[in-house]
Amino acid sequence: MKFILLFSFLTGAIAQNYDWDVKKNRDRKSPEKVENMIIWRLTEDLDLTTNQAEKFFPRFREHRKSLEELGKQEREMIANIDSEEPSKKDVKKMIEEISKLRQNRIELESEFVLNLDDVLAPDQMIRLGVFKQRMMMEIRGEMQDGKGKKKRKKKKDRKRRRRGF
Repeated sequence: MKFILLFSFLTGAIAQNYDWDVKKNRDRKSPEKVENMIIWRLTEDLDLTTNQAEKFFPRFREHRKSLEELGKQEREMIANIDSEEPSKKDVKKMIEEISKLRQNRIELESEFVLNLDDVLAPDQMIRLGVFKQRMMMEIRGEMQDGKGKKKRKKKKDRKRRRRGF
């Protein structure tokens, strides 16, 4: 059970829903380019054969549509929050509804990966499960490198000095 939860959190958003219009306004890549990049990376990272790719990507696109629908519902729910002071009952109800949508997302993710056992080998299924996390880490690293941030290197021989009294 822990494996399934961990697995679903890691896959939790292979297809995270982004507000594509905002991204376009920020001179980001178009959704088509992003999708093409994801498909290319998935093909490469999972080492898919032609036969596997023919079976995998139609399911993947269908899965992304399901995730987009959940994301749309969540965004609508958040957009409908009144600017007035909500009651405790309203807050509780809203939190429960958003939690259910997120739980549905996790279940959808784990079902997607686990139902690919007829297409993917077990090691490919695991790589698919951690694909999003790896890709996001790489993107963050590229963004940090692009901004000129340097990673700190810790000195191995540094001794801790006591400060204070």
